[in-house]
Amino acid sequence: MESKINKNFCIQPFVNVTTRVGGQNNICCAMVQRHSNIQNESPHEFFNSKRVQSIREKFLKGETLDACKLCHFQEAKTNSSARTVYNNFYKIDNNQPIEYYEKIIDRLRLKNIKNPLYAEVHISNLCNLKCLSCNEADSSKFHAENKALGISENPEADYSTFDKNKIDALNSIIHDNLLFLDIRGGETLMVPEVKKILNEISPDKAKKITLRIQTNGTIKPDQEWIQIFKKFKREKLTISIDAYGNDNHYVRYPSNWKKIMDTLTHLEKNDVHFSINTVVSNLNLLVLDKLFAWIQEKQYHNYFYVLESPSHYRPDNLPQSLLDIASERLQNVKKDFVNKDCNEKLDELIEMCKSKSNTLRWQTFCKEIAMRDKYRKNSITSVMPQIKEYMNAKV
Repeated sequence: MESKINKNFCIQPFVNVTTRVGGQNNICCAMVQRHSNIQNESPHEFFNSKRVQSIREKFLKGETLDACKLCHFQEAKTNSSARTVYNNFYKIDNNQPIEYYEKIIDRLRLKNIKNPLYAEVHISNLCNLKCLSCNEADSSKFHAENKALGISENPEADYSTFDKNKIDALNSIIHDNLLFLDIRGGETLMVPEVKKILNEISPDKAKKITLRIQTNGTIKPDQEWIQIFKKFKREKLTISIDAYGNDNHYVRYPSNWKKIMDTLTHLEKNDVHFSINTVVSNLNLLVLDKLFAWIQEKQYHNYFYVLESPSHYRPDNLPQSLLDIASERLQNVKKDFVNKDCNEKLDELIEMCKSKSNTLRWQTFCKEIAMRDKYRKNSITSVMPQIKEYMNAKV
């Protein structure tokens, strides 16, 4: 009898715990569930819970989980997702027989571990930007704008507070067996408590841990931060950049390109490892070619993924004629990424542009952009002049 192919296995619940800004515990950043919160269950307790054990068993059987819809969406668009990337990171092949993954878990001795090897903690939403595709739980500036516009889902919430629950949550996963510590904001480098906690991690523990910090690149880390990075086994800063030059100012408003360039130069001078991370949406699809050309010219390591939510910013929510322009421009991009996976992902992105557009959320997009542009006193036509004739039109 032929073995069943497991198309859904994910390594994350076996090795990772993610804690969101609101205190929700999850098995990864792409899965959003609200069953567990640090107010009643530490990340360590969540990792050892029956709920997580059940998820592991389902993944080993190849079952599909509704909570994994983001990865399902991304794989349908580009054959790549957080799931496939994490599996590849641990040198685990995708779409293999069920028995293959059972042997992998045994070989890696992951069946009975009590502490996560990888911990991702979203500390605070304190941020100096309000990127268009962001949300109020991840950016204090975006939250403030939503309140000013009268559209905040939770106007009384204070996501920026770094209280005892978050300190205890972070401390609960900094143990002797931790291999990767991923700290995110908001803008991580703006949160003073993060620097304090990382300073307090002993050199003996730090030298076993790879530290990852996510930042928008507008804040140049001072020498104290540089020393913190050097204390760890390896440091990796993920710089979020969605467009080149002034286009990035619009998409990741109000970022300053000169400040970002100064930060990258500063990191290079101090031998701090970093990579460029890009969210592909209908906000930047027509100008990605310029960003990708710059990344290749600089020989920066990078990664990009297709946005799933908010759905009105999905890249295929564009008139077909604009998708055709994007496709033509992307076909002129060289396949010379340092991260060779991006060469294949570029082909997948081009194929997505050639597929039929999905404009069910086009009017929502137009309404949202008009509202934000009016408040911010800018215009999407500065990035995509071709879009002007389609705004508020039926497509």
